Amino acid sequence: MGGKILRRTKKSLIAKIKCAKKIIFFLDYDGTITPIKKKPRLAKIGKKARALLKILAKKKWAKVFILSGRSLQDVKRLVGLKTLYYIGNHGLEAMGPALRYVHPQARKSRPYVKKAYRDLKARLKQRGVLVEDKNLTLSLHYRLADKRKIPLIKKTFWNIIGGLVKEKKIKITEGKKVLEVRPNIKWDKGKIVTRILGRTKRALPICIGDDKTDEDAFNALGKEAVTILVSEKPKKTKAKYRLGSPKEVLRFLKTILEEKNIR
Repeated sequence: MGGKILRRTKKSLIAKIKCAKKIIFFLDYDGTITPIKKKPRLAKIGKKARALLKILAKKKWAKVFILSGRSLQDVKRLVGLKTLYYIGNHGLEAMGPALRYVHPQARKSRPYVKKAYRDLKARLKQRGVLVEDKNLTLSLHYRLADKRKIPLIKKTFWNIIGGLVKEKKIKITEGKKVLEVRPNIKWDKGKIVTRILGRTKRALPICIGDDKTDEDAFNALGKEAVTILVSEKPKKTKAKYRLGSPKEVLRFLKTILEEKNIR
């Protein structure tokens, strides 16, 4: 379970960060650098957060990856900084300076994801449900739905796409008030961060996220990395540390900037 970053732990953590010659940041978007909103399109990054990321990305010792479940184009549009690296659809696609990646098997699975999207749009008519097409994946959001209707929504969801799951054409993962349809391949945020770090020598990874899919990255990075869960309350996690909110995340990033500049 990730421990809250208190004054005593912060001191040793900052010392470790100051010693690092290079840092690679893997930052989730929703719930990490911007608060979660009831409608995904409303989760726009704040001016202060955007300015902080821009400064951080300019540092010679830093690389900043936004590691999101959103589509690549969506998260890139929301953040809007060309100097950052973007990872979309939980690692299935990535883009940045001298980087362009799309998982080859994800391309092949697009027809099945598209079929699931069409079927869900046509047959799942519950109020408060949003089906989001993310090109390589899709998300069914039910944050706005009546809580009493959620079991029925989930049952209907499985009735609609269960055949594709049985045929192993797609797989389902679950996050905060969301069900996600993905290609049935062994790939996640942990796999993509491992791939990226394999090309970079002697870098300290700092990974911060708030959702179940971020646990794959925390687990893959292991003990030597700085892994941080964003959660107001303690909960079971592979992360070593915990911050309570996106505001605390931004304060932590600002502290890193200040301490590295002192060196």
